[in-house]
Amino acid sequence: MKGNAMKSNRTKFRVIAALCLLLGLLLLTGEDTGADTEGGASVAGVVSFDGPKPRRTKIVMLGNKADRNGGSANECIKLHGDKTPLSEHALVSDAGGLANAFVYVRKGLEKKKKYPMPKTAAMISQKDCMFRPRVQGVRVGQELLLRNSDGLVHNVRAYASRNRPFNIAQPADSADRKKVFTRPERALQIGCDIHRWMKAFVFVMDHPYYAVTDADGKFTIKGLPAGEYTLEVWHEDFGKRQATFTVNANGSSKVDFSFQPKTKKGNA
Repeated sequence: MKGNAMKSNRTKFRVIAALCLLLGLLLLTGEDTGADTEGGASVAGVVSFDGPKPRRTKIVMLGNKADRNGGSANECIKLHGDKTPLSEHALVSDAGGLANAFVYVRKGLEKKKKYPMPKTAAMISQKDCMFRPRVQGVRVGQELLLRNSDGLVHNVRAYASRNRPFNIAQPADSADRKKVFTRPERALQIGCDIHRWMKAFVFVMDHPYYAVTDADGKFTIKGLPAGEYTLEVWHEDFGKRQATFTVNANGSSKVDFSFQPKTKKGNA
């Protein structure tokens, strides 16, 4: 009897130890990433362009009216050396994938729900007289860093409608500037008055369920609770598309979008 009791105690100890180890692993791997803590479902897909691949044109680097001798624009040209930069407003892969499309959940989420904030700040960098990234999402209340990575003067103008617009100068080698948006706003345009071809778009979101398509037009949105949703995709040249989908708990769904050619002129 005594031997059986000792054996039983050893078994209980092993079970408890295994449970403690499992809990420890969960705590180590359970990083607070916002969306990933809310649910286990996901949606993925491809945004494609159904038409002839748009031709990328050379960016004409001209300064503003105050830059009469073109000095600042000439500095930008020097940054690129012998390689003239090409337009980025319609980037399509050889397979038809559309890059820089913003995909997000438009409907279906619990209203007024508070989601965990990202642990890191978002950033817009001015590099080689171009904004990087061209399209991104930031959260309401998340810090946005504005960085001048060039050795020349820039400025950042936010053409906001629901948030407070701003226009700040960024001299060469200046420290990062910090901004925070307080309201949701879609496709908020960022520009540089000194270098008119520079352009970027920011989506200010009140939830974490969004993505930007990669060079192949692919996107994935993780951490969704089970439910029925409306997904919207936006592209600066080709407009918007919507689709509905349903996911079960820990399930996945596939949603593809396709845009057709649309006549629009643009430089950068």
